[in-house]
Amino acid sequence: MIVRLYQTGNLDLETVGDMLWRADRQANFHPENRWLDSNTYGTDEKKECTYREFFVRWIGREPIIMWLVSNQILFEVTSYAILPHEEEAIQHSYIKEHTDTPSQIN
Repeated sequence: MIVRLYQTGNLDLETVGDMLWRADRQANFHPENRWLDSNTYGTDEKKECTYREFFVRWIGREPIIMWLVSNQILFEVTSYAILPHEEEAIQHSYIKEHTDTPSQIN
């Protein structure tokens, strides 16, 4: 999922992004369980503003949205798609499950 954050009130994008990264680290001690994968900066020509996009793992979609709403951060979800490396992991687990030798029940 891709979430786009906009500047909110007196909080700039860097501050909000750092707060979000810290909330993720605080809630998830193990790096494999983290909600956020990466982020980028960009400019929206139509709205004439800058934004910060976060690539959110599937397990973090609900907690991230709840955090943004509870902190009254301006955001929009630009994509609900699963991240490419998550899709690859799903495919590998599916192949593993279906390539084992079949069990016979007598």
